[in-house]
Amino acid sequence: MKFKELKKSLTENVGQIYLVSGDDAFFVERSVKLICNACLKEPDLNLSSFEGAELKGNTEKLISALVSYPFLSEKRVVIAREYYPNAADLEKLKGYFASPVETTVFIIANGGASANLAKQKNVIFVDCAKGDESLLSAWIGNEVKKAGIKITVEAVNAIIDFCRSDMTKINGETEKLIAYSYDKGIITEEDVNVLCVKEPDYQMYEITEFIALKNYEKAYSSVMDMIDGAGDGQKVFVSLYNHFRRLLYSSVSSGSDAEVAALLGVKEYSVKMSRRQAAKFSVKRLKYVVDKLSFYDGSFKSGDVEQQDAVWNSILNVLI
Repeated sequence: MKFKELKKSLTENVGQIYLVSGDDAFFVERSVKLICNACLKEPDLNLSSFEGAELKGNTEKLISALVSYPFLSEKRVVIAREYYPNAADLEKLKGYFASPVETTVFIIANGGASANLAKQKNVIFVDCAKGDESLLSAWIGNEVKKAGIKITVEAVNAIIDFCRSDMTKINGETEKLIAYSYDKGIITEEDVNVLCVKEPDYQMYEITEFIALKNYEKAYSSVMDMIDGAGDGQKVFVSLYNHFRRLLYSSVSSGSDAEVAALLGVKEYSVKMSRRQAAKFSVKRLKYVVDKLSFYDGSFKSGDVEQQDAVWNSILNVLI
């Protein structure tokens, strides 16, 4: 199930084994908290938490915790974080997966892929991938509403864009904006522009928007801000190269957003935004930029051009 379906599911029934996995750490931790709150009455007495490293080659320790009975409660919870058992450990656990203890809720909380665990019997998989725009918008709106203030649609969209859909960052920026705007009772896009920290990916997106609009002065200014923030022009060059290459691939590919995202090793949301931005350029222009960036990348790596020269020649070719 998706993260957004978990809360309702827990009101109907609490399972015995949960695999909470995905690349959004905020959703992973929130899922663990929701499950614990749904079944755990005495956390100090009935909660065991392990790191995956301490369980490696020591499955007996985990099984001992799983088969222990709760104290003064109907349920106890066992959490294993970043737990990726090898074949031998998984074989020892198969018996428990087949017949879990009714009074234990076992939560495996992983940031990485856990295909072998997801295939085991009685495992409920909670997908904690980055949320789509509707989920993120609803979450921001709900947090602001709980604080007793309002937020504009433009402000919500700006928060999501600035944070590149990362919920940990969205949570922090939303809390900051609520505190800042509490007295005036509303959060506006201007507040977001003033207070929120832009992710490097968003800065690159913004620079490309300026280029598309032929506003080269603002594009150059933003590049300089990015270089100052990174402290290294080479990092900005790499970001520029990767960004325009993604624009080109997204533009010419006939696959779905999900298919292109899988090929490029990025999130589906990134491809969606790339296609929206790539539409502002001709394919010929995008290919020219990518070819130039590739040329200077090769020249620098082969020693034909100094690093700074490669960086600035690349930036000027993109701007012009």
